[in-house]
Order: sequence, then C-alpha cells, then structure tokens
Amino acid sequence: MKKIVFFIAVAAVLASCSPERQPGGDDLPGSGADALELYWAEDYSGPLGIQVSQTPTPLMLLAGEPLYVSGVNCYNLFLQSVNSTMNTSRMEATVEVLVKENVPVVRFAASVYHADQIRYYTEQKEQFLANLKKLAQLCDEAHILLIPSVFWQIATLPQYFGEDYTAYGDTGSSIYEYVLSYTEDIVNTLKGHKCIAAWEFGNEFNLAADIAIAGYPDIPASAISTVMKGFAEKVASLDPQGRLIASGNSVMRNAQWHLAHERNWTVDSFSQYVEMTGVMTPSPMRGMSEHIYEEARSFSDLGTLDRSEQIAKSQEAAAQLGKVFYVGEFTGPSDNSAEVIKGHYDDYFDRKVQLSLIWNYAYLGDVEHSFKAGTHQGNIAFNYMREINKKFRTFVGK
Repeated sequence: MKKIVFFIAVAAVLASCSPERQPGGDDLPGSGADALELYWAEDYSGPLGIQVSQTPTPLMLLAGEPLYVSGVNCYNLFLQSVNSTMNTSRMEATVEVLVKENVPVVRFAASVYHADQIRYYTEQKEQFLANLKKLAQLCDEAHILLIPSVFWQIATLPQYFGEDYTAYGDTGSSIYEYVLSYTEDIVNTLKGHKCIAAWEFGNEFNLAADIAIAGYPDIPASAISTVMKGFAEKVASLDPQGRLIASGNSVMRNAQWHLAHERNWTVDSFSQYVEMTGVMTPSPMRGMSEHIYEEARSFSDLGTLDRSEQIAKSQEAAAQLGKVFYVGEFTGPSDNSAEVIKGHYDDYFDRKVQLSLIWNYAYLGDVEHSFKAGTHQGNIAFNYMREINKKFRTFVGK
C-alpha cells in the first residue's frame, strides 16, 4: 500500500414494488439511460452530484439513474497550484490530459500534506480558494466529476497546532475548530459547481486509530468518529444539493475492533468489522470507502478472503449499515502487472461496484506509486478504465 497514508435528495425514487436486490447482484436497476450523459446534458436541472437512493438497497444515483463508473485518483491535481507562486498552469495541463484520456471522475487532495504548507491557505486564502474554484470551473467545462478529499494527512493538523491527535475528538480543540472552518471554506467555494460529485472527509484516517501499542500516536476510533461526524454535519448544513458525504477510509484493519476495545491484534469477526465500519462512517455520512490493495483480508469467522469475496462482504456490510460502498483507491500499475490490474477491474465489474478509483495518475509521475499518461503503465490504467466504463454503459441498459 502506498505510504501517503498517515495518512437525489433522490431525483427519482426506485419503484416501491421492486423486489429486494442483493448488493452487487446482476439484477441491479438500470433504465437504459446513461447517468453521465443525462447529468452533463445542457438542459439538466436536477440535483447536483451523487445522490443516494433510500430503498430497497442504497445506491448511488446521478441524474436520477444508478451510477456505475471508474475513474482515477489524481492526488496533486489541486496541490500543483499551491506553492509560492500559486500558478495554475500545471493544474490546467493535468485537466487537459484527463480530458484526453476520457477520465469521468477524479478523487484529489483538497488540503496540503505538510504542516508548514498550511501558510498557503492562512496567508493567501483568497488565491488558494480562487485556484480551487478555477479547478472546478475547468472540470465543469470538461465534464469531469470531482471528489475532493478534504483532510489528507492525519498528522498535518496536530503538527500545526501542537495538539495531541486525540484533539480530533475534542470539540473545543483548535484542530476540531479548524476542521469545521476549513470545511466551510471548501464547501462554500465548490458547492455551486456541477462537477462536484461528493464530499470526502479525508484519507485513510481509520488506519491511524488505536495503534499506540505499535508506537504510533494515540488516536482512538471514537475521536476519529467524532471529527468525521462534525465534518459531515457541517457539509450537510452548507450543501443544499444533499450530495453524498463519504469517509475516505481504507479497509478496516483486520483487528480494528480489537484494537479499539481490547488493545490487541486479535482478528475481528465479520460483525465486528461491520460495527467498526459504522463507527468510522458516522451519519450523516453515507459513503463507505475502502482502499483495496494486495494485502489479504481476514475475519475470525470467515477466514482469509480473495478480492472478490472481500468486495462481496464489504457490499454486504454497507447494505447492513444503510451506506453505499465505493473503492476510493485500488492498486495501480506502477508496482503490478497488467494481469493484476485487470483482475481488479474484472472484480469491480463482476460485483457491480458503483465507483472505483485507481491509484494514482500524476502529470509528472512524481507522486508515490503513480503512472503518467503516454507510458506503458499509463496505458494499462487508462485503457482498462475506459473498457470497464464501456461495459458499465452496456450493463445499465439491460
């Protein structure tokens, strides 16, 4: 796994007489209409962004239709414009490549990685937000959906404010207050843009929870849940469109429940995994994120699962929790063969994962485990992405 860790209102409610569907099954609904095509039509006037159906099983909807799409992570899409010059030329060039490669949706970091970079926001806030708005304008014009991941690095704010990691769960702390004020700036800057598909809290915060026994800073799962809930409630209060609000988590650790409750590495049961996923995806969040790389996923009562089995149990957990499941990151071609990458795409299509995003496209290829356009690795990622999206368009017409 990459080391960057430590890292519509329903427009058309599904017919109430529809039979109950199993998550990922072949009988998922599709009217034959292409959600992206409908959404980007000039005369579209429905809710903006991804909405979530209520029954019978939560589904992502775009323009009132079930959405099935695969895209890319582009971690530094916005951050390329956050530096001493605040120049946007590389950001603009990156969007041009995304258009050329027919990328329909992109997840990106909407905050800086290092604590000493926060000055670009605090000292040049007007330009910082103007650059973010420019990105949204470019993607409105290019018909690219965006998922801003608002807090990327869990260590950034504790280092900046000199507070313990536990301050994420203290509603009176400087960290918590900053989370709410920064979120307000980001949402108010972007909420009027059609390209904004969803709001994501941050990157893989769950992996930092309750691992002080391994020598890491102490941050209880309850603290992460508290700040995620505060974020989600703030977003919900600001976004009149009711877009999907999501976690940004990786998969739960095999021992996430036992670490939180017993401070040991005993492997969790499936029900304990579901419980911890709910803790780490607090309402009004409805987007249950997992990042799928090549590590095995085990449960005390199910044994070790292959990728397809893991996805099926994740979808089952999401359905139990009333959430929608998506793969916010999955392994890219920089360290793996084309066969491995194709295996991911095949599993996401076979299990009808509604949203999946490969790690990671970078314009210069300078982000860890990234691929560039026009290279062998880039061709693997982009070609398979286009292939699965073509298959999804055929699937929803059935």
